[in-house]
Amino acid sequence: MKKSLVILSLLASANAFAGSIDYLAQQDAEYFAHPAMIGKVGVSGAYYNPAGTVFLEDGLYVQLNSQTLFKTYEMDTKENFGGLSHESDHPSAFVPSIQIVKKEGDRSYFLHAGAAAGGGSVKYKNGISAFEVIGQEIHSGLQGLSPNNKVHYLGGSTVNGSSYYINTTFGIAQKINPKFSVAGGLRFMYAMRELNGTASYDLNLTGEEAIKKENVRVDIDSERTGWGVGGVLGFNYQPTEKLNIGFKYETEVELNLDADGKLDTTKTGKFNGKGEFIKDLIINKIDGNLEAHPVIAEWLEDDRRNLPAMMALGVSYELTDRITLLTSGNYYFIKDANRNGCYENYDNGYEISVGVDYKLNDKWTLMAGYQYTDTGANENTYKDTDYALDADMYGVGVKYTPDETKEFIVSYAYVDYKNGTAVNEKGHETTTFKKEVNAVGLSAAFKF
Repeated sequence: MKKSLVILSLLASANAFAGSIDYLAQQDAEYFAHPAMIGKVGVSGAYYNPAGTVFLEDGLYVQLNSQTLFKTYEMDTKENFGGLSHESDHPSAFVPSIQIVKKEGDRSYFLHAGAAAGGGSVKYKNGISAFEVIGQEIHSGLQGLSPNNKVHYLGGSTVNGSSYYINTTFGIAQKINPKFSVAGGLRFMYAMRELNGTASYDLNLTGEEAIKKENVRVDIDSERTGWGVGGVLGFNYQPTEKLNIGFKYETEVELNLDADGKLDTTKTGKFNGKGEFIKDLIINKIDGNLEAHPVIAEWLEDDRRNLPAMMALGVSYELTDRITLLTSGNYYFIKDANRNGCYENYDNGYEISVGVDYKLNDKWTLMAGYQYTDTGANENTYKDTDYALDADMYGVGVKYTPDETKEFIVSYAYVDYKNGTAVNEKGHETTTFKKEVNAVGLSAAFKF
């Protein structure tokens, strides 16, 4: 059964904050204050609006960002599948990123590095919902040996999962004329997913080879890694001094994930009757049901899970000397990335966001924004290992600019996710998924 539950290493790919599917759109502390970043000109453009970086003043810019995410994830298994609740409140204490821009005349060079996708780390207490659902599959399988056989999920250890996509993007932007610029670059992505945990089941078996009561323990330890290369294209248009339009397109990144994991199924206690024969029969039956489970079957071996292409368009408009209005939209081409069924039943996802900057004086600026996220997921895609929920995000922040060479931002965002309930292949509801995130962002930018 080596690699049999390697799919569960996707546990943390349920987004830690915002974005669609595996994407994490928060690559800058300012994003938490107002996520409508695509139309802005600034150092953050190294990620959000690369073509806009050529409209900065000449110089070298470096921006350092830190995110702290307080995450509460919950899985409530339906009563007929076990009825337990599984929760993770493990925070992501430090998620760093960096933007660097070098502007010279009509050209700029940009670099961004950070966690472009994944969900950090999670720790689910008492196992995860899939363990209970799998228990029902085991129960059904053992009914074939004797109609009186019963299986009960006893609980599990704390399940530890992590998912990180480390991204480095660099490229060049060129001003075509005083109002229009283009940009192009490369993206290098390295994905790491891990999971380990234990589930235990109580077996009450009867029949010709009677066994009074035995337990079976399932130990999971899995890891998946892969890397890929993609591209980024963009343009920026300034029809007037007050209006700016930014556009970005990121190509699909092919990620072939290599699996290195194992699943050990063992019995505890003593078996009556024919001993080893019964033990092997039971464990083989359990293994067979695990392999056939739809959550697991598609991820038994090495596989491909590409990061979808995305397109973004944004606008910023200086309404007055103090007020700047922002809006942007992101669109994720999920269906095009459905290799080997990894995004089966998904629709394409999108985000729509708005924001406002209010300049109190030359040094202080207040910021606020809102974003709606439609992940493209639905009841036929939710599972413990991959549940991307639609969400409303509300953000506020403050920017402090002591002089022309320094800028500091503190921001806060609350993400209110909409509950999602999964159904199995028979149309029965199995698990309801819930998420809530509070995020704090800090950044410091310097011009040299």
